[in-house]
Amino acid sequence: MGFDSLWVEDHLVAMPGGTQCNFAWTVMSSALQATNRAPFFTGVTAPIMRYHPAIVAQAFATMGAMYPGRAGIGVGSGEPPNEMAVYGGKWPSNNTRLEMLEEALTIMNRLWTSTEPISFAGKYYTLNNAVLLTKPEKKVPVYVSAIGPRAANLAGRLGDHLISIANNPRYIREELWPALEAGARVAGKDPKAMERVGHFAYVYDPDQVVAPESLQQDAGTISGGALDRAMSSEMICLFHSAEDIIKKIEETKRMGYNHIALGDNTPGVVAKMGLHLEEGASLKVWEDVLPHVR
Repeated sequence: MGFDSLWVEDHLVAMPGGTQCNFAWTVMSSALQATNRAPFFTGVTAPIMRYHPAIVAQAFATMGAMYPGRAGIGVGSGEPPNEMAVYGGKWPSNNTRLEMLEEALTIMNRLWTSTEPISFAGKYYTLNNAVLLTKPEKKVPVYVSAIGPRAANLAGRLGDHLISIANNPRYIREELWPALEAGARVAGKDPKAMERVGHFAYVYDPDQVVAPESLQQDAGTISGGALDRAMSSEMICLFHSAEDIIKKIEETKRMGYNHIALGDNTPGVVAKMGLHLEEGASLKVWEDVLPHVR
C-alpha cells in the first residue's frame, strides 16, 4: 500500500468492538521477518503492570538485534481492562502510573545501554544484577504516549518521540507542545528532532450506512486526566470518501503532528453491525489518499 511504518496494538483484553486480540510482540516479530523495509512499533505497550520493564527491555532489545533499526516501542500508562485482568488491587491513579512509567523507562534505558549488571531499588520496581547480553544493534526508538502535559514532559525527558490522540488545536499548541519541549531541553535534546505522532482511529463507510453515534462506544477506555481539554472532536472518525481522509490528515498536520498513525476500526464495526463492505475497502481507499498527503 505504501505506508511508511506499521503500528501494532498491545492489548490483553480486546478493545470494545474488537474481534481478535493477539500478542503484539509475536505479530511484530513475524511481520518484521516477512518484510524488509518498514519499521514496526507497538501502539502502545504499558511496561508497568502486565509486564515488568526489564522483560520489555529484553524483548525489544532482541527484536532490535534481529531487525536493526526496524523495531520500536510505544509506551504509555495503560488502560484498566488490560492491566487489571492480571493485577490485584485498585486501579492506580494517573499520577501513580506516570511515576511507574518514569521508573520503567529509566530501567529500560539503563538495560539497553549498560554493559555491566545493574541493580535498581525504586518505589515500584527492583533489579538485582540484571543485564541484557543481547543488545539492540541500534537504539530502540521510544514513543511516549501523552495526552496531558506531565506525560508530554516525560516524553521529552526520557523518550525519543511523542504519540498522542489529542486533537484540540489550542490545547496542543498551548499545553502539549510546550511541555514536550521543556522536557526535551531539560534532557539536553533538540525538541525539533522528536517526532510528534498524531493517532486517530477511523471507520470507512462509503455507503453511509453507519450511524456516527454508534461508533464512540468502541472508542476504548481512556478517561480522566487532561482528556476533556485534549479532545475537541470524537476519538473515532467516520470517513465516506478519500477526500474525507485527506481533509483529516491535513487538519492533523496543521496541529503540529509530523507522523500520523492510523487505526482501522472498520472490520470490527462491519462485523458487529452485520454490514456488507467490499473486503479490504478500508485499506484500498488509501491508494487514492497517499499520493495527496506525502
